[in-house]
Amino acid sequence: MNFPNESFADRRVRLAAEIARQRTELAYTYRNLERPIHYAEYGLRGFGFLRKNSWVFMAAPAVVSIASTLFGLSKAKSSPRLSRRQRRSLEAEVRPKGLLGHAMKWGGHGWKLFRLYRRIRRFIP
Repeated sequence: MNFPNESFADRRVRLAAEIARQRTELAYTYRNLERPIHYAEYGLRGFGFLRKNSWVFMAAPAVVSIASTLFGLSKAKSSPRLSRRQRRSLEAEVRPKGLLGHAMKWGGHGWKLFRLYRRIRRFIP
């Protein structure tokens, strides 16, 4: 690209800046070309380690199981914070004990069974 009003010094500065930009791009591209090679080397090292130490395949599931159990125990210790609406719904689900509580429980089961029967009665010969 030649500019008609450009002097020799201006052209020289512009070309030097363009060459510097291209060198930067080339260095960046070269670094990006090295990445897959590094990843392949790390993968081969990992496979070599697993090949020499096959006990890792047996120990890893056990470690994961133990860690998940411990995490579950720590989660179970802390009580969840419930909103006012959630507390009300939990209190409503608690049925009274005694004869009335049993009657409500079995009445609920009977009602669900009756609704199921109404849905499937046309399929029963």
